[in-house]
Amino acid sequence: MSFDETIIHCAAPSLCGIKPASLFSMDGECYNSGRKYLAECKKDFSRSKKYFVPLKKSEKRILFFVFDKKLLEEVCSCAKNSEYLRKKGYPTEKGFGAVLSELLHRLMFSESFPHEVGIFLGYPLEDVIGFENDSSKFKYSGFWKVYGDIGKAEKQMQMYKACTKKCMDFLEGGNSLVTSIKRYKKFSSDLS
Repeated sequence: MSFDETIIHCAAPSLCGIKPASLFSMDGECYNSGRKYLAECKKDFSRSKKYFVPLKKSEKRILFFVFDKKLLEEVCSCAKNSEYLRKKGYPTEKGFGAVLSELLHRLMFSESFPHEVGIFLGYPLEDVIGFENDSSKFKYSGFWKVYGDIGKAEKQMQMYKACTKKCMDFLEGGNSLVTSIKRYKKFSSDLS
C-alpha cells in the first residue's frame, strides 16, 4: 500500500470527523517515502483540528495516533468515560491536554497497549470494560469486540467502512489524500 492508501485505510473516519481517533502502525519504508508529504498534510489537517502524532519509531514500524480534537474532547469529557479514565490514573482534573499527554506517554513507553485506549478510539465504555474483564465473551467482532449493543456497534462500523471506501475511491480517482478527505466531507454534507 502507498503512503496515502495506508493513511486512508487506517484513519479516514478520524480525518473525516466521524471517529475521535485512530491508532495504526505503518511500515518504515512507507513512512520514509511519505515523510515530507506528511508534513504538508499535517498543516492542512491541523486547520480543521485533525492531528497526526507519530509515536514509536523504529526502522521497521511507526505507530501513529490520528485524532479529531473536537470529537476526542467530547469523548474524554463524557462523565462516565472521564470517571473510568480517572480510575485508570489519568489526570482528568487537569483537563483534556493532560489526559491526551498521559495517553500518548503510555502508548509510547508501555510494553503493551493500555486497555483504555478503546475509549479514545470511540469504542463504547461497556465494550472497553468487557474486553478488559473477559476478552473471550464478546457478542460480535469488527473494528472492536462488542460486549454491549450490537446494533449500534454494527451501524457505527458500517459508517467507518463506507467512509473509508468512499475516500479510497476518491484517492484511486486521482485525488490527493487531503483532497479525498475534503471531497468526502462535501459528499457526506450533500447527503444530509
